[in-house]
Amino acid sequence: MQNISLNSPITEIKSIGYSYASKLENINISTVRDLLFHIPSRYQDTSQISTVKDFLEKGDGTFLCQLKNIKTIYTKRRKVFTKATAFDDTSKIEVLWFNQPYLEKTLKEDIQYILDGKITKKDGRKVLYSPKYEIFKGEDKQVHLGKLTTIYPETKGVSSKWIRSKIKLLERRVGKIVKDPLDDKILKENNLLDLQNSIKQIHFPKDIKDIEQARERLAFDEMLSVAFKIEKDVLENKSKESFAQEIKTKKISSFLKSLPYELTKDQKKAYSDILEDLQEKTPMNRLLNGDVGSGKTVVAAVAILNTLENNKSAIVMAPTTVLAQQHYKTFKEIFKNFNIPIELCISEEKIKQDKQTRLIIGTHAILYKDKLPDIGLLIVDEEHRFGVNQRKQLLDLKTSPHFLSMTATPIPRSLTKLIYGEIDISTIKEMPKERIAIQTFYTPFKKRLDCFKWVAEKVNKENAQAFFVYPLIEESEKISAKSVIQEFEELNTGVFKNLKVDFLHGKMKDTEKNNILEEFRKGKIDVLISTSVIEVGIDIPSATIMVIENAERFGLAQLHQLRGRVGRGSKQSYCFVIPGVDSSNEALERLKYFSKHNSGFDVAEYDLNRRGPGEVYGLRQSGIPQFKVAQLRDLDLLKKARKVAKKLIREDNCDVEKIKQNLFK
Repeated sequence: MQNISLNSPITEIKSIGYSYASKLENINISTVRDLLFHIPSRYQDTSQISTVKDFLEKGDGTFLCQLKNIKTIYTKRRKVFTKATAFDDTSKIEVLWFNQPYLEKTLKEDIQYILDGKITKKDGRKVLYSPKYEIFKGEDKQVHLGKLTTIYPETKGVSSKWIRSKIKLLERRVGKIVKDPLDDKILKENNLLDLQNSIKQIHFPKDIKDIEQARERLAFDEMLSVAFKIEKDVLENKSKESFAQEIKTKKISSFLKSLPYELTKDQKKAYSDILEDLQEKTPMNRLLNGDVGSGKTVVAAVAILNTLENNKSAIVMAPTTVLAQQHYKTFKEIFKNFNIPIELCISEEKIKQDKQTRLIIGTHAILYKDKLPDIGLLIVDEEHRFGVNQRKQLLDLKTSPHFLSMTATPIPRSLTKLIYGEIDISTIKEMPKERIAIQTFYTPFKKRLDCFKWVAEKVNKENAQAFFVYPLIEESEKISAKSVIQEFEELNTGVFKNLKVDFLHGKMKDTEKNNILEEFRKGKIDVLISTSVIEVGIDIPSATIMVIENAERFGLAQLHQLRGRVGRGSKQSYCFVIPGVDSSNEALERLKYFSKHNSGFDVAEYDLNRRGPGEVYGLRQSGIPQFKVAQLRDLDLLKKARKVAKKLIREDNCDVEKIKQNLFK
């Protein structure tokens, strides 16, 4: 370990062989750097060391003792346990460890131990089963007990105790191998601890203050990585030039009058902001953040119309074929009186138009077109579902198009700043007047058949149509949840035997899925059983009932998207969320909350706080930073980090790339 560095493979550390190196890969540890920056998930305080007598009275905790009468016992049932008596000057207690016969030789009677555990009563006696133990070497020399003990993210065959012992081997070397990328002036101005001491304190804290100081510095470094990206994007966007559009007031007014409804205040404010941006030579960079059914599409249509009237083309890019086709139909309907040529560009279907100025709607297949027209506006729907480079490919043109991102997955403001950086945000919360609020019901598992009978009656009497959503396509031995295929067979021959029932899932070919959806749209199917493949892009006004089984297996934001597949017509719509029979109390509470809240913004905020962004939005596609220490909602820390990033980027003698490489990853 003489020449060890941050980039050294993990096998350079004493007693870490290739077997352990393979296990460590499961928790993304392959180098010395990865191990040092494997941050504790929590801490266990075993620093309050008591006597055996006090431990007996409290029933749990940490105490100092010696051991005697250490022996291994083998029972007739082939069970093995090691028995000992723990004692000090105040009292004694019986201790048992199971299936660890080596302890008879490991444990010694003439030295002191720290034990940590909880008392169990057996036959009227107090017994301590399988306590954690460590030889007492003095308060400053303890690694596992008698202090604030680190608990790490673990994997099979690698415990926190094992990780702790390996990091301990590096403690004295941290000052030599860890170099702080930030200078003393920045640290002082921002009241931050140096990186070397931060690493030591996060792994070997003496008290809570040590942990707080270390976490503040490491959180700052994480935010600084994000801040560099944001500031770089800001500079790049300012250097780009776009086509400044004239606002075609008469045409827009004519379009708005052609609509069968009046726009809400939020919609009017949103398109006004967008039109203002389109007049600038600097490319627009705006997020249209709206709830399901709030009317984002018609706002986008105003921007598209103005772009086309300026003799520029517009592109609408969607993450799935189904959503792209839905947009195609919607814009065809919206622009039916305006003679606007629209091209659909998806993997299976390409409609060629002769005119150069047009609206192109499609998936990422647009990126592979031989020749793109002169694009004045790029609209990306559900951007967090795309790879980062796909949008960049369209924006990196000689004359940058104005850019509008849309999402029907409401994102709290804290996350929009982190995902999108320096972006203008238009939010549509107000629902159109003609929209009737969906009635949502939490339905206990024991009431599911009553719910199904109600649906059957509703379909028969009122010609209603219903979606039934399940988490699995087929039955699974590993997962206890209902599936589309299984439930289709049961419902089709059971409670819905007199109705027209069909099913849909993601493994079907696009043509097959489209045919089934078209049949459903025409009213030839009463009940459509599906996976969450219908989550976005489905607009069937005649569907008024949504039933979601094993609803606990979906995030609340996803449930809200599914709920948004109904309530798109003039009739009252209903949503039923049914938990699985073995759902936890926490899961049931989430579903009850969902049933009482129709606002997607409320639901998203609640879901974010309960489960974290990785579960709610998905990390890989969304561009959400994978923080270990920093809190996503800490906008003050992001603001501070951006100030530092901006300063460093503007300093000619500052090696920004080197700083970024050395920052906490």
